[in-house]
Amino acid sequence: MLIVLKKILLFNFFLSLFQISFVKAGYNQFTEIDSLGNWSIEQKFDSEKEVIECRASKYGYGTWFGERIRLDNNNQLIIPKDLNEGLVEVDLYLDEVRAALKNCRSGLIYLVN
Repeated sequence: MLIVLKKILLFNFFLSLFQISFVKAGYNQFTEIDSLGNWSIEQKFDSEKEVIECRASKYGYGTWFGERIRLDNNNQLIIPKDLNEGLVEVDLYLDEVRAALKNCRSGLIYLVN
């Protein structure tokens, strides 16, 4: 993983020479990399832990991640206590979102299916 971090840092340095603004996208902060229906897929590289983290949440049910309908690390659906489960519609994208998270967690390069 240290080799991957060195490559990222070298790549970021190269991009910074050209003043490209997206250099830190996903580096120690979540950045949206895909959306499926009203789901957001986000990724970040945590430089302290040297791990890739990915998460998925549904727009429209809260202003920040913890308030939203989302998937946990085991891809289980989490509906915040404040929401009435009866008001949450059946989600046709759930299997696709789980597949996107698997893809996201497989490496730094996310390829849209």
